[in-house]
Amino acid sequence: MANPIPSRLWVKLAMVVVGAGLLVAVLASIDLGQVLALLGRLGWGFLLVMAAAALVFSADVASWLAVLPALPFKLRPWLWLWRVRLVGEMLNVVTPLGGLGGEPAKGLILVKHRGLDPRETVASLLVARTSLLLSFLPFLGIAYALMLREPTLGADTVTAIGIGSLLFAGGILGFFLVQRFRITSRLVGFIHRFRFAAGLERFLGEIRAVDRELHRLYVESSPRFAAALALAFAGWLLGALELYVISSLLGYPLTVPEILIIEAVVQLVRQATGLIPGSLGAVEGAFLLLYGAFAGEPSVGVAVALVRRARDLVWIGAGLAIGYGYLEMRKEAPVGLAKTNENS
Repeated sequence: MANPIPSRLWVKLAMVVVGAGLLVAVLASIDLGQVLALLGRLGWGFLLVMAAAALVFSADVASWLAVLPALPFKLRPWLWLWRVRLVGEMLNVVTPLGGLGGEPAKGLILVKHRGLDPRETVASLLVARTSLLLSFLPFLGIAYALMLREPTLGADTVTAIGIGSLLFAGGILGFFLVQRFRITSRLVGFIHRFRFAAGLERFLGEIRAVDRELHRLYVESSPRFAAALALAFAGWLLGALELYVISSLLGYPLTVPEILIIEAVVQLVRQATGLIPGSLGAVEGAFLLLYGAFAGEPSVGVAVALVRRARDLVWIGAGLAIGYGYLEMRKEAPVGLAKTNENS
């Protein structure tokens, strides 16, 4: 008798089908010939798009390095983390885990190939992700303020985006407060009162240890956390710059407020549809609606989305190559020795 397909795989397949259905619906609603003509304008300009995307990626890597005290804030560790994050982001794009599929892989590379402490590594990944999401809130707030002055989208659309933004902000702030005020450790202390907790002693102890690392990063190393927030916010602004570059190369340069609104809404949709691998179809639909409103040409929005998909394919290819390289690598020097070599 054949083994049944795991329920987790069914969920993944269902999300892929949903994303593919959304994409087909988007493509069926526009003139594909016009989209291809727009893409033909790009040419070698795609290299400029990749350069802008690399700036976004670089800011995000620097934000992560800021909350990784085991590595010095220098060029060599930053270049190394650039490669590690590329592997993680490749997995984030292709797995239906809400942008978290690559986090375990990044952690394993740091521990196995750099000798970093596992608890500190887990804490740095959590703080880096939290910094990225928290820094998105002021970016989203600026875009929404601009939206209120922009009648193009319509009152109902603006209201819906506002509600979605508030829900998203509440979730992110809650996630941050749980870490900042060690709510998990308090919960662990409560669980310890029960008999069944005796068998979970080691597991609960690890949770507390990670919680202590989180407290150290948020409170004792608050300048690093502030730097991470600032660098992550710069990454969101650079993402808007990348969008402006793509629009201009396709022949539809938009105003700065329009670009900021589109980038913020698209990223909000991406976060809301993270269970769909790469937010397939959802992002294309958002671009279609927004460019239809601001540029008067929905096909331009689909072309922009496809350019970003092409950029993602480049990242995926690079991430696969680097990830395979890590599978073949022998373990590097422990972090203490690595830091000595980097400082020499």
